[in-house]
Amino acid sequence: MKEYMKYYLTLTILFFPFLTLSGQEVSKKEMKYKPINLEEAVIQLTKILPDTTQKKILSMTEEEFLGGSHFGLGMWIRNNWGLWRGGELAKDFNYKGIFHPDDMSGIILKCYYRQLHNQDWELDEQIKFYQNYWKETREYQYRLENDTAFARQEKIKYESSIRERNEKLKLEFPIGTQVKVWVDHSDFALRTQIIGEVVDWRVKVSKGSRLGTSRKGPEIESEYLEAKVRVVEFMDIRKKKRIERYNKMTNSELWVSTGLMKKIEE
Repeated sequence: MKEYMKYYLTLTILFFPFLTLSGQEVSKKEMKYKPINLEEAVIQLTKILPDTTQKKILSMTEEEFLGGSHFGLGMWIRNNWGLWRGGELAKDFNYKGIFHPDDMSGIILKCYYRQLHNQDWELDEQIKFYQNYWKETREYQYRLENDTAFARQEKIKYESSIRERNEKLKLEFPIGTQVKVWVDHSDFALRTQIIGEVVDWRVKVSKGSRLGTSRKGPEIESEYLEAKVRVVEFMDIRKKKRIERYNKMTNSELWVSTGLMKKIEE
């Protein structure tokens, strides 16, 4: 499992609009400008992102940058540059054969990262990747909706893979394991770290969702694994009461997502 702190190194990217406006002189005109093509979009990012943020990006791998920026900077791009509303930039992508706003922002971010690192954009390969993805998705969805045996087989495969993943996590974090965990302490997705010990496991089952991209696919059960952690130390003691209240803690214990845990190596 990757160290969760690596993801948090991208906070300046995730919350970029706020930090940009407060941390660097960027005119309202620059912030409101909507690029009309991919080349302009990449140039515009170099204008509005703070130098400190760009230095951090230079120290990241492409995977780290793209993973950390999709829901922050990427969302800002999708919402502010007209990608959902068919603006000029979206039309430029449509002309290139790209039609989903997530794909558009993904290409913009990847090209920006590669420009910053003096790398070739390899735009044709990026476009082909997304086109193949949607072609394969349509073919897969068609089989789910029209081939009963295939749909049943995929349902079993999916549910089995989730259970196998959960069992592996239990083995990776056996009862008694010392962990560092990111925990919520407000409704605004604010988190802080605690150090604790795994004392129990539970599986939460979600029903009603379907495999595939439409409501015609097979219904599946998704299992989400959570660990009960006994708090040993609050990394920020000032947030102790907020953590206890928000997580409704009893006996210094709380339930946490396994994705937010990191094992403390002895």
